[in-house]
Amino acid sequence: TIMGPHGINRVIHRVDFSDCENGLGIKIIGGFKEQTGEEYGIYVKRILQRGIAASDGRLQAGDLILEVNGEDLEGVTNERAVDILRMASASSHMSLLIARDDEA
Repeated sequence: TIMGPHGINRVIHRVDFSDCENGLGIKIIGGFKEQTGEEYGIYVKRILQRGIAASDGRLQAGDLILEVNGEDLEGVTNERAVDILRMASASSHMSLLIARDDEA
């Protein structure tokens, strides 16, 4: 576990997907804002109904994505995170390191 904001403990999970050539079926939010220099993590905003993430059931809205196939997402822009996720899904194997609030 890592300590999240406001003293909330976050549990770290590794979630592996295969056969994800068509993408995970998630929308993400957050990322580094170049205009303001603010850093927000990359979070799962929404799980799309027909995607592999929905049928798998392990990812949840609100999950913080820390790594994709070993590539750290800290400090990346939202656009870069989308590119990293797309490239990983094209390889048909995706390993995500995520953090989830205990209360979630």
